[in-house]
Amino acid sequence: MQDTGVHLRSVTKDFGAVKVIRGVDIDIERGQFAVFVGPSGCGKSTLLRMIAGLEDSSGGKIVISDRDVTDVDPADRGVAMVFQSYALYPHLSVFENMAFSLRLAKRPKAEVEEKVHKAAKILQLTAQLDKKPAQLSGGQRQRVAIGRAIVRAPDVFLFDEPLSNLDAELRVQMRLELARLHQTLGATMIYVTHDQVEAMTLADVIFVLQGGHVQQSGAPLDLYDDPNNRFVAGFIGSPSMNFFDATVEARTETGLRARLTGQPDLSLDVPLSSPPDVGAKLVLGMRPEHLMVTEADGLRVTVDVAEELGGVSYQHGTLEGGDAVIFQQTGVRHNMHGTLQTVAPQTDRIFAFTPEGERIR
Repeated sequence: MQDTGVHLRSVTKDFGAVKVIRGVDIDIERGQFAVFVGPSGCGKSTLLRMIAGLEDSSGGKIVISDRDVTDVDPADRGVAMVFQSYALYPHLSVFENMAFSLRLAKRPKAEVEEKVHKAAKILQLTAQLDKKPAQLSGGQRQRVAIGRAIVRAPDVFLFDEPLSNLDAELRVQMRLELARLHQTLGATMIYVTHDQVEAMTLADVIFVLQGGHVQQSGAPLDLYDDPNNRFVAGFIGSPSMNFFDATVEARTETGLRARLTGQPDLSLDVPLSSPPDVGAKLVLGMRPEHLMVTEADGLRVTVDVAEELGGVSYQHGTLEGGDAVIFQQTGVRHNMHGTLQTVAPQTDRIFAFTPEGERIR
Protein backbone atom coordinates (compact mmCIF):
# COMPACT_ATOMS: atom_id res chain seq x y z
CA MET A 1 0.00 0.00 0.00
CA GLN A 2 1.32 3.43 -0.94
CA ASP A 3 2.52 5.63 1.89
CA THR A 4 0.43 8.78 1.47
CA GLY A 5 2.16 10.34 4.45
CA VAL A 6 4.13 13.58 4.60
CA HIS A 7 7.72 13.70 5.80
CA LEU A 8 9.85 16.84 6.29
CA ARG A 9 13.58 16.70 6.84
CA SER A 10 15.53 19.74 8.10
CA VAL A 11 13.15 22.10 6.29
CA THR A 12 13.99 25.80 6.50
CA LYS A 13 12.48 29.00 5.13
CA ASP A 14 14.15 32.40 5.07
CA PHE A 15 12.66 35.68 3.91
CA GLY A 16 15.88 37.61 3.38
CA ALA A 17 17.61 37.83 6.75
CA VAL A 18 14.46 36.71 8.58
CA LYS A 19 14.41 33.00 9.45
CA VAL A 20 10.78 31.83 9.60
CA ILE A 21 11.19 28.02 9.62
CA ARG A 22 14.31 26.77 11.38
CA GLY A 23 15.12 23.16 10.55
CA VAL A 24 11.81 21.37 11.00
CA ASP A 25 11.56 17.56 11.00
CA ILE A 26 8.04 16.13 10.81
CA ASP A 27 6.52 12.70 10.14
CA ILE A 28 2.79 12.49 9.36
CA GLU A 29 1.69 8.94 8.68
CA ARG A 30 -0.80 7.73 6.12
CA GLY A 31 -4.39 8.56 7.13
CA GLN A 32 -3.47 10.75 10.11
CA PHE A 33 -5.22 14.02 10.90
CA ALA A 34 -2.29 16.28 11.81
CA VAL A 35 -2.69 19.78 13.19
CA PHE A 36 -0.09 22.56 13.17
CA VAL A 37 -0.94 24.88 16.06
CA GLY A 38 0.73 27.92 17.52
CA PRO A 39 0.42 31.68 17.98
CA SER A 40 0.40 34.16 15.11
CA GLY A 41 3.81 34.41 13.46
CA CYS A 42 5.04 30.99 14.59
CA GLY A 43 5.43 29.73 10.99
CA LYS A 44 2.55 27.23 10.80
CA SER A 45 0.88 28.65 7.65
CA THR A 46 4.25 29.12 5.96
CA LEU A 47 5.05 25.47 6.66
CA LEU A 48 1.72 24.37 5.17
CA ARG A 49 2.29 26.49 2.06
CA MET A 50 5.72 24.92 1.65
CA ILE A 51 4.14 21.45 1.72
CA ALA A 52 1.66 22.65 -0.91
CA GLY A 53 4.45 24.10 -3.04
CA LEU A 54 3.08 27.65 -2.78
CA GLU A 55 6.29 28.69 -0.99
CA ASP A 56 9.76 27.46 -1.96
CA SER A 57 11.81 26.01 0.85
CA SER A 58 15.22 27.50 1.60
CA GLY A 59 16.61 24.13 2.60
CA GLY A 60 15.71 20.57 3.49
CA LYS A 61 13.50 17.95 1.86
CA ILE A 62 9.73 17.46 1.56
CA VAL A 63 8.45 13.94 0.81
CA ILE A 64 4.80 13.21 -0.03
CA SER A 65 3.59 9.70 -0.87
CA ASP A 66 7.16 8.39 -1.08
CA ARG A 67 8.14 11.11 -3.61
CA ASP A 68 10.62 13.91 -3.02
CA VAL A 69 8.47 16.90 -4.04
CA THR A 70 10.77 19.64 -2.75
CA ASP A 71 11.12 21.14 -6.25
CA VAL A 72 7.89 19.77 -7.78
CA ASP A 73 5.15 22.15 -9.02
CA PRO A 74 2.10 22.47 -6.71
CA ALA A 75 -0.23 20.87 -9.27
CA ASP A 76 1.92 17.73 -9.37
CA ARG A 77 2.31 17.16 -5.62
CA GLY A 78 -0.94 15.24 -5.11
CA VAL A 79 -2.30 17.73 -2.57
CA ALA A 80 -5.45 19.83 -2.41
CA MET A 81 -5.66 22.95 -0.25
CA VAL A 82 -8.65 24.58 1.45
CA PHE A 83 -8.08 28.20 2.44
CA GLN A 84 -9.57 30.50 5.06
CA SER A 85 -11.37 32.36 2.26
CA TYR A 86 -13.74 30.18 0.28
CA ALA A 87 -12.43 31.48 -3.08
CA LEU A 88 -15.55 30.32 -4.94
CA TYR A 89 -16.51 31.59 -8.39
CA PRO A 90 -19.64 33.69 -7.70
CA HIS A 91 -21.05 33.29 -11.23
CA LEU A 92 -20.84 29.49 -11.18
CA SER A 93 -23.20 27.05 -9.49
CA VAL A 94 -22.10 24.83 -6.63
CA PHE A 95 -21.83 21.95 -9.10
CA GLU A 96 -19.62 23.93 -11.49
CA ASN A 97 -17.45 25.24 -8.66
CA MET A 98 -16.81 21.70 -7.47
CA ALA A 99 -16.29 20.44 -11.03
CA PHE A 100 -13.94 23.25 -12.08
CA SER A 101 -10.62 21.42 -11.64
CA LEU A 102 -11.99 18.30 -13.36
CA ARG A 103 -13.24 20.34 -16.31
CA LEU A 104 -9.84 22.03 -16.51
CA ALA A 105 -8.21 18.61 -16.64
CA LYS A 106 -10.65 17.64 -19.45
CA ARG A 107 -12.02 14.67 -17.52
CA PRO A 108 -14.95 12.80 -19.14
CA LYS A 109 -18.40 14.19 -18.39
CA ALA A 110 -19.53 10.97 -16.70
CA GLU A 111 -16.53 11.03 -14.38
CA VAL A 112 -17.18 14.66 -13.48
CA GLU A 113 -20.82 13.91 -12.69
CA GLU A 114 -19.92 10.90 -10.57
CA LYS A 115 -17.20 12.60 -8.52
CA VAL A 116 -19.16 15.80 -7.88
CA HIS A 117 -22.31 13.95 -6.83
CA LYS A 118 -20.30 11.62 -4.58
CA ALA A 119 -18.58 14.58 -2.87
CA ALA A 120 -21.90 16.44 -2.57
CA LYS A 121 -23.48 13.44 -0.85
CA ILE A 122 -20.62 13.18 1.65
CA LEU A 123 -20.91 16.91 2.42
CA GLN A 124 -24.72 17.03 2.38
CA LEU A 125 -24.72 19.47 -0.54
CA THR A 126 -26.82 17.50 -3.02
CA ALA A 127 -29.80 19.87 -2.65
CA GLN A 128 -27.53 22.90 -3.18
CA LEU A 129 -25.81 21.88 -6.43
CA ASP A 130 -27.81 24.27 -8.64
CA LYS A 131 -27.40 27.27 -6.34
CA LYS A 132 -24.86 30.08 -6.61
CA PRO A 133 -22.46 30.79 -3.70
CA ALA A 134 -24.36 33.95 -2.74
CA GLN A 135 -27.40 31.78 -1.91
CA LEU A 136 -25.45 29.68 0.61
CA SER A 137 -24.60 30.10 4.27
CA GLY A 138 -20.97 30.47 5.37
CA GLY A 139 -20.82 26.84 6.45
CA GLN A 140 -22.23 25.65 3.13
CA ARG A 141 -19.69 27.73 1.20
CA GLN A 142 -16.87 26.20 3.19
CA ARG A 143 -18.25 22.75 2.45
CA VAL A 144 -18.24 23.61 -1.26
CA ALA A 145 -14.58 24.61 -0.96
CA ILE A 146 -13.88 21.26 0.74
CA GLY A 147 -15.88 19.45 -1.95
CA ARG A 148 -13.75 21.08 -4.62
CA ALA A 149 -10.75 19.47 -2.92
CA ILE A 150 -12.44 16.07 -2.52
CA VAL A 151 -13.23 15.63 -6.22
CA ARG A 152 -9.53 15.84 -7.02
CA ALA A 153 -8.94 12.72 -4.90
CA PRO A 154 -5.63 14.06 -3.55
CA ASP A 155 -3.14 12.07 -1.52
CA VAL A 156 -3.13 14.80 1.12
CA PHE A 157 -5.66 17.46 2.16
CA LEU A 158 -4.28 20.77 3.46
CA PHE A 159 -6.47 23.13 5.50
CA ASP A 160 -5.29 26.67 6.28
CA GLU A 161 -7.48 27.98 9.13
CA PRO A 162 -10.65 27.05 7.19
CA LEU A 163 -13.08 27.91 9.99
CA SER A 164 -11.77 31.34 10.96
CA ASN A 165 -14.44 33.23 9.02
CA LEU A 166 -17.32 31.38 10.68
CA ASP A 167 -19.20 32.34 13.83
CA ALA A 168 -18.64 30.37 17.04
CA GLU A 169 -21.63 28.01 16.73
CA LEU A 170 -20.86 27.22 13.09
CA ARG A 171 -17.18 26.57 13.91
CA VAL A 172 -18.21 23.89 16.40
CA GLN A 173 -20.54 22.31 13.82
CA MET A 174 -17.89 22.39 11.09
CA ARG A 175 -15.30 20.85 13.44
CA LEU A 176 -17.60 17.87 13.88
CA GLU A 177 -18.18 17.67 10.12
CA LEU A 178 -14.44 17.73 9.42
CA ALA A 179 -13.88 14.95 11.96
CA ARG A 180 -16.60 12.86 10.29
CA LEU A 181 -15.16 13.64 6.85
CA HIS A 182 -11.75 12.36 7.93
CA GLN A 183 -13.33 9.16 9.25
CA THR A 184 -15.24 8.72 5.98
CA LEU A 185 -12.35 9.38 3.61
CA GLY A 186 -9.52 7.98 5.71
CA ALA A 187 -7.23 10.46 3.96
CA THR A 188 -4.10 12.15 5.25
CA MET A 189 -5.06 15.65 6.41
CA ILE A 190 -2.95 18.55 7.66
CA TYR A 191 -4.76 21.39 9.37
CA VAL A 192 -3.42 24.77 10.49
CA THR A 193 -5.05 26.70 13.33
CA HIS A 194 -4.17 29.09 16.15
CA ASP A 195 -7.11 27.69 18.14
CA GLN A 196 -5.85 24.97 20.45
CA VAL A 197 -9.44 23.78 21.11
CA GLU A 198 -9.74 22.97 17.39
CA ALA A 199 -6.39 21.20 17.59
CA MET A 200 -7.39 19.13 20.62
CA THR A 201 -10.75 18.06 19.17
CA LEU A 202 -9.63 17.26 15.60
CA ALA A 203 -6.09 15.93 15.73
CA ASP A 204 -4.61 12.48 15.81
CA VAL A 205 -1.27 14.24 16.21
CA ILE A 206 -0.51 17.87 17.08
CA PHE A 207 2.66 19.77 16.17
CA VAL A 208 3.07 22.80 18.44
CA LEU A 209 5.11 25.50 16.70
CA GLN A 210 6.79 28.57 18.12
CA GLY A 211 9.53 30.69 16.58
CA GLY A 212 9.88 28.45 13.53
CA HIS A 213 10.55 25.34 15.64
CA VAL A 214 8.39 22.36 16.53
CA GLN A 215 8.29 22.64 20.31
CA GLN A 216 6.60 19.26 20.76
CA SER A 217 4.47 16.79 18.84
CA GLY A 218 2.18 13.98 19.89
CA ALA A 219 -1.38 12.93 20.57
CA PRO A 220 -3.53 15.75 22.03
CA LEU A 221 -3.87 14.29 25.53
CA ASP A 222 -0.18 13.34 25.62
CA LEU A 223 0.73 16.99 25.09
CA TYR A 224 -1.83 18.04 27.67
CA ASP A 225 -0.70 15.55 30.30
CA ASP A 226 3.04 15.61 29.62
CA PRO A 227 4.27 18.91 28.07
CA ASN A 228 7.99 19.21 27.37
CA ASN A 229 8.24 22.89 28.24
CA ARG A 230 6.39 25.86 29.67
CA PHE A 231 5.31 27.13 26.26
CA VAL A 232 3.50 23.90 25.37
CA ALA A 233 2.08 23.62 28.89
CA GLY A 234 0.64 27.12 28.66
CA PHE A 235 -0.56 26.90 25.07
CA ILE A 236 -2.31 23.53 25.24
CA GLY A 237 -5.32 23.71 27.54
CA SER A 238 -8.15 26.18 28.01
CA PRO A 239 -8.11 28.04 30.33
CA SER A 240 -4.33 28.18 30.38
CA MET A 241 -2.15 26.62 33.06
CA ASN A 242 -1.27 28.75 36.10
CA PHE A 243 2.44 29.48 36.64
CA PHE A 244 4.10 30.53 39.90
CA ASP A 245 7.73 31.37 40.67
CA ALA A 246 9.20 29.26 43.44
CA THR A 247 12.44 28.28 45.21
CA VAL A 248 13.58 24.80 46.18
CA GLU A 249 13.40 24.62 49.97
CA ALA A 250 14.47 21.00 50.44
CA ARG A 251 14.94 17.77 48.54
CA THR A 252 12.70 14.90 49.62
CA GLU A 253 12.52 11.15 49.05
CA THR A 254 9.94 11.69 46.30
CA GLY A 255 11.22 14.95 44.82
CA LEU A 256 11.39 18.39 46.44
CA ARG A 257 9.63 20.88 48.64
CA ALA A 258 9.25 24.33 47.10
CA ARG A 259 8.24 27.66 48.56
CA LEU A 260 6.23 29.96 46.32
CA THR A 261 7.59 33.48 45.80
CA GLY A 262 5.33 35.93 47.61
CA GLN A 263 3.80 33.11 49.69
CA PRO A 264 6.20 32.83 52.64
CA ASP A 265 3.90 30.57 54.66
CA LEU A 266 3.20 28.02 51.93
CA SER A 267 5.41 25.14 50.85
CA LEU A 268 4.42 22.50 48.30
CA ASP A 269 5.75 18.98 47.83
CA VAL A 270 6.45 18.23 44.17
CA PRO A 271 7.20 14.64 43.06
CA LEU A 272 10.22 14.63 40.70
CA SER A 273 12.75 12.01 39.72
CA SER A 274 15.56 14.56 39.14
CA PRO A 275 14.96 17.50 41.49
CA PRO A 276 17.25 20.55 41.34
CA ASP A 277 19.44 21.58 44.29
CA VAL A 278 18.20 23.45 47.35
CA GLY A 279 17.98 27.19 46.62
CA ALA A 280 17.41 26.73 42.90
CA LYS A 281 14.76 28.85 41.23
CA LEU A 282 11.94 27.14 39.34
CA VAL A 283 8.43 27.70 38.03
CA LEU A 284 5.50 25.55 39.15
CA GLY A 285 2.58 24.96 36.81
CA MET A 286 -0.93 23.97 37.89
CA ARG A 287 -3.97 23.51 35.67
CA PRO A 288 -7.24 25.16 36.83
CA GLU A 289 -8.98 21.77 37.25
CA HIS A 290 -6.21 20.59 39.59
CA LEU A 291 -6.75 23.39 42.13
CA MET A 292 -9.34 22.42 44.75
CA VAL A 293 -11.10 24.67 47.26
CA THR A 294 -10.00 23.58 50.73
CA GLU A 295 -10.19 24.54 54.39
CA ALA A 296 -6.59 23.43 54.88
CA ASP A 297 -3.44 25.36 53.94
CA GLY A 298 -3.20 26.49 50.35
CA LEU A 299 -3.17 29.40 47.97
CA ARG A 300 -5.33 32.28 49.23
CA VAL A 301 -7.17 33.68 46.21
CA THR A 302 -9.32 36.80 46.00
CA VAL A 303 -11.84 36.04 43.24
CA ASP A 304 -12.16 38.97 40.82
CA VAL A 305 -14.22 37.44 38.01
CA ALA A 306 -16.40 34.33 37.95
CA GLU A 307 -17.13 32.70 34.59
CA GLU A 308 -20.34 30.77 35.18
CA LEU A 309 -20.81 28.29 32.33
CA GLY A 310 -23.48 26.04 33.83
CA GLY A 311 -21.95 22.66 34.58
CA VAL A 312 -18.55 24.21 35.22
CA SER A 313 -17.27 27.61 36.32
CA TYR A 314 -13.86 29.27 36.15
CA GLN A 315 -12.87 31.53 39.02
CA HIS A 316 -10.31 34.20 38.11
CA GLY A 317 -8.48 35.86 40.96
CA THR A 318 -5.20 37.05 42.44
CA LEU A 319 -2.96 35.75 45.19
CA GLU A 320 -1.83 37.86 48.10
CA GLY A 321 1.45 38.42 46.26
CA GLY A 322 -0.36 39.70 43.16
CA ASP A 323 -0.05 36.63 40.90
CA ALA A 324 -3.07 35.86 38.73
CA VAL A 325 -4.72 32.47 39.21
CA ILE A 326 -7.62 30.53 37.69
CA PHE A 327 -9.30 27.57 39.33
CA GLN A 328 -12.16 25.41 38.15
CA GLN A 329 -15.33 24.50 40.00
CA THR A 330 -17.69 21.73 38.90
CA GLY A 331 -21.30 21.63 40.04
CA VAL A 332 -20.91 24.77 42.19
CA ARG A 333 -23.66 27.26 41.38
CA HIS A 334 -23.00 30.12 43.83
CA ASN A 335 -21.01 33.09 42.51
CA MET A 336 -17.63 33.44 44.24
CA HIS A 337 -16.98 36.98 42.97
CA GLY A 338 -15.36 39.13 45.65
CA THR A 339 -14.75 36.25 48.05
CA LEU A 340 -11.49 35.00 49.52
CA GLN A 341 -10.95 31.32 48.74
CA THR A 342 -8.19 28.88 49.67
CA VAL A 343 -7.23 26.39 46.98
CA ALA A 344 -4.73 23.54 47.13
CA PRO A 345 -3.19 21.75 44.14
CA GLN A 346 -3.28 18.03 43.48
CA THR A 347 0.32 17.24 44.37
CA ASP A 348 0.74 14.64 41.65
CA ARG A 349 -0.46 17.11 38.99
CA ILE A 350 2.04 19.91 39.69
CA PHE A 351 4.44 20.57 36.80
CA ALA A 352 7.92 21.98 37.35
CA PHE A 353 9.96 24.07 34.90
CA THR A 354 13.31 25.81 34.90
CA PRO A 355 13.22 29.63 34.79
CA GLU A 356 14.10 29.26 31.08
CA GLY A 357 10.97 27.16 30.56
CA GLU A 358 12.32 23.61 30.21
CA ARG A 359 10.46 20.82 31.96
CA ILE A 360 11.92 19.30 35.12
CA ARG A 361 10.84 15.68 35.52
